[in-house]
Amino acid sequence: MPKANVLVWQGLCALYESSKAMDKYEKTLEKLRDCYLVDGMKEKAWETMHKLISLAEESKNTRKLIGILHHLSEDGPLRCLLDPAMAADPKPPTLQGLLERLYNMEFELDNSTIEREINKRKTRIDAGPIAVVRKSVKEEVWSQSGVLDTLKRLISLYSEHNDALDQKLHIEEKYFNALMERVPILDDIQAKSAMADETKAVAWDLVAQGRCAGAFEHLIEAADCDDSDDTLSLLAEGYMQHFNDGRLAPFIQTWMTVNQKSCDLATLDLARDRAKMCAESPFACVQLVRAASCCKEYQLVIDTGIASRTTIKQYGEQFGAKLWQSQHIIDMEVAGAYMEVGAEYMGDAEYLYRKCLESEPGNERAILGLGLSLCAQGNYDESRCLLEKALEGDPKNHLALGGLGHVAAKEHSFDKAIEYLEKAISIGPDHAMHHASLGDTYWQMGEKWQEDKQYAYTSWVKAARIDSNISDVFSGLGKWYQLYGRDDGRAQKCFRKALDLDITNSDAGRLLAEMYLKEGRDDVCEELLDQVTSSQQNQKWAWQFLGFLRLRQENHEQTIIAFRSALGLGREDCLCWEGLCEAYIGIGRLNTAVRVSQKIVELDPSRVSGHWLCARACQMAHDLELALGHLEQAGECVKQCSKKNGSSPQTYDLWIQPLAVAKVECLLALAEKWSMEGLFGRMAEACGKALHTLQQYLSQKTDDSYPIYLVWNLVYTACVWAGNSKSAIDNRPELVSVEDIHTLLVLGKDLTKRLDVPSFLVEMKGNAVSETKDQHDYEAILFELAEMAAQLCIQSATSVSLASMAWTDLGRLYFKCHTQECVTPLQPSNVNTGSTSVTQQAGKLSLLDSAARCALAAIQLDSDNVSAYNLQGVIACLSQNDKQQQAALAQHAFIMASRRSPGSPVPWANLGYLYMHHGDIELANKAFSKSQTVDPEFTPAWIGQAIIAETLGSAECVELFETCLLSATMPKAVADYGYARQVWKNAVEHTRTASQRDDSILMSEIPSNGAASNKRGISAKQQSRLVFAIYAARRYVERTGDSSTAPGHHLLGLLLEQNQEYDNAVAAYETAYKRVVSSDMHDKKTRLWIALTHLGRAQCSAERFIDAVDTYTRADALMGGDDADILQSALGPECGKQMFYFTLGFSLALFFAERLEDSLRRFEQALAQSENVPSVRPLVAVMLSQVLWALGTDEHRALARQYLLEVIGEHTDYLPGLSSLFAVGVLQNDDELVGAAYAELKKMRNGGDGARSVAKLESCFAAVQGDALGGRRALTKAVRRNPEDASLWLLLAEFEAMCGRQDAAVRDSRAALELFRLAMRGHFSWDRKPSQGQTNSASLDVARSALVVESRALMATGGQKATELARSAAKRAVMYQPWSQDAWCCLSETH
Repeated sequence: MPKANVLVWQGLCALYESSKAMDKYEKTLEKLRDCYLVDGMKEKAWETMHKLISLAEESKNTRKLIGILHHLSEDGPLRCLLDPAMAADPKPPTLQGLLERLYNMEFELDNSTIEREINKRKTRIDAGPIAVVRKSVKEEVWSQSGVLDTLKRLISLYSEHNDALDQKLHIEEKYFNALMERVPILDDIQAKSAMADETKAVAWDLVAQGRCAGAFEHLIEAADCDDSDDTLSLLAEGYMQHFNDGRLAPFIQTWMTVNQKSCDLATLDLARDRAKMCAESPFACVQLVRAASCCKEYQLVIDTGIASRTTIKQYGEQFGAKLWQSQHIIDMEVAGAYMEVGAEYMGDAEYLYRKCLESEPGNERAILGLGLSLCAQGNYDESRCLLEKALEGDPKNHLALGGLGHVAAKEHSFDKAIEYLEKAISIGPDHAMHHASLGDTYWQMGEKWQEDKQYAYTSWVKAARIDSNISDVFSGLGKWYQLYGRDDGRAQKCFRKALDLDITNSDAGRLLAEMYLKEGRDDVCEELLDQVTSSQQNQKWAWQFLGFLRLRQENHEQTIIAFRSALGLGREDCLCWEGLCEAYIGIGRLNTAVRVSQKIVELDPSRVSGHWLCARACQMAHDLELALGHLEQAGECVKQCSKKNGSSPQTYDLWIQPLAVAKVECLLALAEKWSMEGLFGRMAEACGKALHTLQQYLSQKTDDSYPIYLVWNLVYTACVWAGNSKSAIDNRPELVSVEDIHTLLVLGKDLTKRLDVPSFLVEMKGNAVSETKDQHDYEAILFELAEMAAQLCIQSATSVSLASMAWTDLGRLYFKCHTQECVTPLQPSNVNTGSTSVTQQAGKLSLLDSAARCALAAIQLDSDNVSAYNLQGVIACLSQNDKQQQAALAQHAFIMASRRSPGSPVPWANLGYLYMHHGDIELANKAFSKSQTVDPEFTPAWIGQAIIAETLGSAECVELFETCLLSATMPKAVADYGYARQVWKNAVEHTRTASQRDDSILMSEIPSNGAASNKRGISAKQQSRLVFAIYAARRYVERTGDSSTAPGHHLLGLLLEQNQEYDNAVAAYETAYKRVVSSDMHDKKTRLWIALTHLGRAQCSAERFIDAVDTYTRADALMGGDDADILQSALGPECGKQMFYFTLGFSLALFFAERLEDSLRRFEQALAQSENVPSVRPLVAVMLSQVLWALGTDEHRALARQYLLEVIGEHTDYLPGLSSLFAVGVLQNDDELVGAAYAELKKMRNGGDGARSVAKLESCFAAVQGDALGGRRALTKAVRRNPEDASLWLLLAEFEAMCGRQDAAVRDSRAALELFRLAMRGHFSWDRKPSQGQTNSASLDVARSALVVESRALMATGGQKATELARSAAKRAVMYQPWSQDAWCCLSETH
């Protein structure tokens, strides 16, 4: 059949459709369509075409569908199918409708393809920036797109119909937008230029019909701000007519107002708000710069102008256009802004003016600006040449003449300046700036040219009449009215007018603000400054004025904002930094204030105020040493300034007093700090420096023109603190200069003669010290100076409250004198500011009466003086008159103090001491609890609670004393003593309660183990407390100086013995002995015997046996004759025990001094006295047997054996006796005795000290016999029986090291150390009582010894690595027990 047969193709179509062979089906439909067209069957052809379109739509193949529609729309045989009159179903579309559908499909396809490709490519390794990827994808897709062609065909089609104008314009808008998208991505210059021209043509077509804001905007941008042919004006008018809310509307409005010279801040604000929306618009940038320049927002001009360079450059690259005019306008405005903001920017202005002249050589404004910029930089010659060159081209160029006048004025050639300016005025009489410059020149000339109205004043008035918008003119008139017109009202109006014209006029603003402040109109001044800073952020002077104004108002937060804003405009202004520092101090941000003040010192090291503020901030931040350093530097700066300014410098007189006072206050604060830390030497040094500073200051004052009360109150305080550091001054007298004290005394006496002295003071004069005092008696002359200072404060007080405080200070001084020699350790006497506590002692009634009269005078002057009530109460407690009446007075005074100051813990604490003194423990406890409720960190209240606990025998007293010592407030001497005594009691396991003891017994007791204390088995907590107790005892001795009975030194010695610091203990006991020798007590010999007993025991422990024998001999001599009965009577019921321990110590000293015969006699005497201490009798017998054996005769050795057998007969499990008997059997080769003793010893292997001693004895016995294996076996068995006992592992390690097995020694010592760590970390169960082995493991001695064995074993193995490990182990041993001589020796061996 012929191929053109329609029926054949119809059959094929049906076949392929039913068999789902869609590809063949589509091709067959195309053939069928062509057959229909050949046969003229258009309806059938369209139906077939519609099926093809439907298949493409169903398959969602957009590209295929677009291809089908393209074929249908193009000129060809298929075009005839687009006949709406055709009777087909469905109806065929029109060509317009088909093209619009085709455009929409192509547009969507392009967009989807672009997004898909971007997402695919941006993840590639070599993709590059996303902007580059996007541009390349768009370029590829749009190069193959038919969107533009389709839009062109639509435009052409609609152009043929006059009634389709709207449709045409709508399509042209889409075409314009498509072109605007495609032009920027083209790289080919010719293609870009051609498409840009086409874009402009379409834009003009749209603009002509008032359509498309984008078209207007594009043409406005392309106009390059050039309105020479009115094109830009027409475009602007059309845009505002059709799109008055468009994107560029605010900037077109700005362009119009600037051209009309009517731009205001509202216009600028609108343009600035919309600038972000038009960040890519060169036109918007230019208009924002011009508006900012008109409003004198010069910083905005600069910032926007610099940013717009990038915008203009990018626009030119995108559309192939060079916006020379826009860039020129911006450069000119930015250059002008540089000229206005400051001299540091003149170089930038010069560069821009030269750039503008390159593009437009004849620009008069650029020439004048360049000349003036050169003039401002001091390049007068070039400036003059440039302006003269401009003048040569135009002799009547009045602008050039005015510029030359300005240059001449800068060179101070005022005659020439006036000549140039007058000539410029003659040529351009209506140019106001020439008159203004002439007025400025006259003003610079000074004298009559300023004062006489016909010169500066007249020139400014003429300028104002010509142009009333020149701010500097009104600023000049304001200065004239202020200085010469004597009319502050007009001056303020002129300054106000100048600011209204130019809010950046700093001269007018500053002068107006100063006038407001001078008149006390702070609110008006603040309003002015707020106005300036809100409208112009870069007005540094306004921020500075506002900062100091708000600082004066104590509005510190706003002060900080103001000064930080000022410093943001220039960080080299020390004045702003000082104000900022004051503000930070005001809000308590002291660390920030310190950093700010250090910045001031960095900027100007010679600035006195900088060092002063730095010192003040550091002092408030408690960095006193740094504060003192800055005060000294400030003093040096003042001296340097005085040398420069002459013999009577104003700066020196201004700073000498505050620097001296601040330095003294800082030194006294340091004294208080060091007193709390127990550094009394530094405390005394600080007081000495304070007195020296005050002496220097007062020596320079020839009159009374200084704050007498303030200065002499500091003298009083310095004397009191120096008196508290008496022990340090006694050791180092040079710390406090006697000459300074005498000079201050002389100055004070001279001042007293010039002041009225109350009769009351005359009566009390000289109460504090004896009139026959030694001139080098520091204590006496310090108290005399303190008394004089307090009396001068009373005489010079300027208010009742100050006078009352001065009376209180004087009363405290007399009270301190009274209690100086009669304060017992456990009765606190805390005489410091605001805190006076009760003591039980009585003394110098005249001083106490004077103190009482002072307290009464203080209360009469000021009934709210809490310190005076406290003082009155304490004095009443000490009074010996009517004790019941005085107790009631004391209670009344303390209650009145608590009512006057409910937030003070002092009155309640004093009340507690009062109740405790009278034995009412319950009330005392309540009072102390109330004091703690008011202030939980108040130390005296805790001390009172601790004393009550000690009195009641409570175990909590140690913790309470410890809390006192760890308190943040100043520790008290009584807390030091109480804590140290309780720790010593616990260390020796004393069985008596605190209520059964007194101080004399405490001082005479000897540890029950004889000569030396034994710390074996002491825990880390106990060791820590022992060390802390030693520190507390030392601080007590240094703080109080100790009394003649030397309880502090005795207690210190006992604690040092417990810590095995025997040499230091000897030193403490020697000091105690010297103090007792120098005393005049009635029981002096008894106390001497006690001191010598302690000293002899410590010397024996320190292996100073000869000295110990001598000491015991002297003590024994005190017991001869009638003194023996006196001593026995003084020791009381404990006499027998004390005599026994004395004899035992003497015996040991003689034994180790190798005086065996004497030692034997003393041991026999001790054995006889041991009936008083039955528990120690076996030990004495063993010691006696050792002395007998040492004598060496058969008789003595037989007697020694007999003594040992008697001991074992009475005490079969006595370890020292069995060990000694075992040794005797070995030495006498008595196998029967050795076997019997060893059999008893083996029964003691079960644990504790017995297991350790037996194991050690067995190992030593085996070693003596040369059986190292047997010795090791004995120790190993002991370890297996008690594996948790680190001390046994330590014995094994020592034995291995002795046998040369260093690796085994290291291993065993590390095992001991690990057991120590486990015990310290609580790996054992502490719910039950720990075993002896566990207790032995938790010992610092074990840890230190194990590390020493490990270190020496490693050193024995040799090698660099072993040496490093040995050194590390030795360092750790020192860290565990820094007082151990063995640890330090081991560490020295590793180097």
